[in-house]
Amino acid sequence: QLAARRAFSLSCYNMLMDKKLKEYIDYIEKAAEEPSDELIDYHKTMTQQFQHERFIHLIVTMFFALFMIIFFVLFLVLAIYLPTNYASDFLMIGVGLILAILLVVTLFYVRHYYQLENGTQKLEELTKKLFKR
Repeated sequence: QLAARRAFSLSCYNMLMDKKLKEYIDYIEKAAEEPSDELIDYHKTMTQQFQHERFIHLIVTMFFALFMIIFFVLFLVLAIYLPTNYASDFLMIGVGLILAILLVVTLFYVRHYYQLENGTQKLEELTKKLFKR
């Protein structure tokens, strides 16, 4: 069982973080029926890992949002002050495409961060439940 826990711990840092978080919450809810010191230590470690992952995604989300805002302002400035000609049209299309890509990626990052935030809040509730027993 300890080997399975370690394998689960090592698999935390991948692209399926939402799925891993849900699996861990299901696991810890069942295991909390009979808590042990080893389980509590394991839970502390996993909660720290999920909180770290949430923090990293917050930073990444903020950078993508910042770049999206920068390209939005650039798009507006170019639309207002750039004289209309063939080259400026390509520049506007390029900046507009980058802005659209950043918007889509930012929306997905916000969704992912929202799920991580809710999951870590659920872990904090489970931590309180473990320490009450």
